[in-house]
Amino acid sequence: MFPTLPIGPLRLQTYGLALLLAYLAGLWLAARQARRHGLDGDHIYNLGFYALLVGMVAARLGHAVAYFEVYRVDPRQLLSLSPGGLLLAPGLLGAAAMAALYIRRHRLPLATTLDALAAGLLLALAVASLGAFLAGRELGAVSEAPWAMALFGVRRHPLALMQMLALLALLGGVLWADRRRALRPGQLALLALFGYAALRLFLEPLRAESLLIGDGWRAVQLAALAGVLLSGWLLGRLAEDKP
Repeated sequence: MFPTLPIGPLRLQTYGLALLLAYLAGLWLAARQARRHGLDGDHIYNLGFYALLVGMVAARLGHAVAYFEVYRVDPRQLLSLSPGGLLLAPGLLGAAAMAALYIRRHRLPLATTLDALAAGLLLALAVASLGAFLAGRELGAVSEAPWAMALFGVRRHPLALMQMLALLALLGGVLWADRRRALRPGQLALLALFGYAALRLFLEPLRAESLLIGDGWRAVQLAALAGVLLSGWLLGRLAEDKP
């Protein structure tokens, strides 16, 4: 594993660098898709910048609330740039709210904008998964399967690597569908959501640690199942309404 990368006298966090590359690669592909669908690519770059800014602030504040005692003792931790000091859920909610506000403010067509963003998000997730694998994050469960890898002295499912490969395959399918089929606005985003929810549904049991709720149900699997059902139902409705 490579948790840090030496560059001269500096050592950069591999996962942090991967997140930066994921953001840039995702924006590039999303802007490219936007132009393909008749939108100004600059809107995607602007939307991505504001969403990132608000998302990071929300993620930091969420982490500060969750670990208030740590920040009360050392308030300077609020200025830390470490990815470990960010809470995912508040960050995603903040970024989504900012994106929705930007789309409404500039009167962008919602379905077409989401179609443009779909491929970029999949690419960003794939690059981030590669960074997680290199940094030794998102460990899989202990396994003796033929594809298991020795991670920290124990053979495990290479979950982050498997997730990256699955995301790249899904991205290829989404881009193929965009170029080969006459899709209605919104269908591309729904296809991406359906595929991503499905892969999370099947890969989550391979994770070493997962949030459990109720009688041992994995929270991510329940959310993924809801995503599969909702996006599948909406795709069916769009297919029925197609002239």
